Amino acid sequence: MGNFEGFNCHVQGLERFLAELKEEPGETLFNALLTAWMQIRYVVWWARAYFSRLDIHRNLPPIHLPRKLEGCFGTTEERRVNVLNVLCESHRLNSKAILKHWSLDSEIDDEYEITCLKLAGEAKKLDLWLSNIPKTEQPLDSESYSHFPVGDGLDTPIFFQSHDAALNFAYHVLARIMQCTESLRQLQSGKLHGKLGHSEEQGWIRLLLQIANGTSMQTSVSKNSYTIGFSGIFLAALLRCQDLNLSLEIERWLDSLHSLQPTEEGAFPIYQTLGVTRMVNQQRMMGREIFGVSQLEDDGGGFPKFTAYNSQSISSLLLHGVCNITGNLFTECVSIDV
Repeated sequence: MGNFEGFNCHVQGLERFLAELKEEPGETLFNALLTAWMQIRYVVWWARAYFSRLDIHRNLPPIHLPRKLEGCFGTTEERRVNVLNVLCESHRLNSKAILKHWSLDSEIDDEYEITCLKLAGEAKKLDLWLSNIPKTEQPLDSESYSHFPVGDGLDTPIFFQSHDAALNFAYHVLARIMQCTESLRQLQSGKLHGKLGHSEEQGWIRLLLQIANGTSMQTSVSKNSYTIGFSGIFLAALLRCQDLNLSLEIERWLDSLHSLQPTEEGAFPIYQTLGVTRMVNQQRMMGREIFGVSQLEDDGGGFPKFTAYNSQSISSLLLHGVCNITGNLFTECVSIDV
């Protein structure tokens, strides 16, 4: 899955095979194979987004969930690909709308309204997913569950019966973050003077940290090999978080994970995620909000990435952000300290 060009060829071939398939094998086996394949597709899509050139990040194609799996919530794996589908599409829509402000491409005037409508549609899919997860995959503390997304504080972890259940719920929370539209509205209006308000996202980000604090980091390293891990989740959340305290909590969590000395988690190099997080937080301390991170020259995602994301060597990145003092947008090239 590390070679993007080769993986794309594989996907096209398998899609053609499935389209021409006259008879399906046993439903249970077929669905299991299909969900495993789709989960890897979402991982590769995510890895291609982080880190690529700005225009590539904005124009990544959507991944359509096979109709056979739409609304299929019978197993943990089926529930996972359904929530990953909503997460990646919400992320795609949100990033495309936000990063257009740092792009030279011309955009249609009503893109903001169209994006909000599409995100509302994804939110309905997420509501359906949430209503179909069994009690065994919900937070163990049912009382805290009823107070989402407020949360009681970062020192109160939220526990689940299994790691997979916690990770699935974390995908749900990140999708909610990506469906928040206040950031889109403020950027669209151009009223950026002074610190931006992002109360929508902050409650969900706090909840995300509580979920991560209730999981085992060692388990994340060992089990999140073929799915988007907490490292990738936190990187995306960081770029929608304008609360310095929460941003620093994300950095501390990643630093603790890094201290275990694994090379990667969720097919993503931990040292790279931590380096970018530190860089974003340094900018935030200077009164600058960062909404996007990209490469000046795209490298195709790494050629090849047979060891997942570890073969992509990055020494500098472009930061796309807003100065809280002046309200001006900026793009700046900075070196990554890893």
